[in-house]
Amino acid sequence: MTSAMSAPEMVGADNANRVELSLAADAQMLFLARLTAAAVASRAEFDYEQVEDLRLAIDELCIGLMNSAPGSARITLQFQWDDSELAVIGTLRAAGTPSSNGRQPAAASEAAVELSERILDALVDDHGGETVDGVQRAWLRMRRQGHLA
Repeated sequence: MTSAMSAPEMVGADNANRVELSLAADAQMLFLARLTAAAVASRAEFDYEQVEDLRLAIDELCIGLMNSAPGSARITLQFQWDDSELAVIGTLRAAGTPSSNGRQPAAASEAAVELSERILDALVDDHGGETVDGVQRAWLRMRRQGHLA
């Protein structure tokens, strides 16, 4: 995921407009990420189309993080919104112990990564990713319909 804009910052955010979800980095848990994204976008009064776009975008964000996750990893999603936009930061953290199922990270193909980026380009206004000190982060930003940057 690439973007010319920088990742959203959540430091000092208004807690009334902030939600955090932590879940196992497991595809079976994606329904929780989609449900939370839809609830947050609805509460932030985004329109129906944007709520659905965010649900799809959260899938892409989480799957992108899961592609490099060992079996015991966790994903934390931080949602924050204001009058103009909604931002999400996803962080992948490996747990201290190896997975009991021995699952190893799957290497995403270049084509899969490119497809994911194109999907996110179509769904959100801005997205990106980075790895800092071994911690992988992916983020996205969606502006409210009719609101100029």
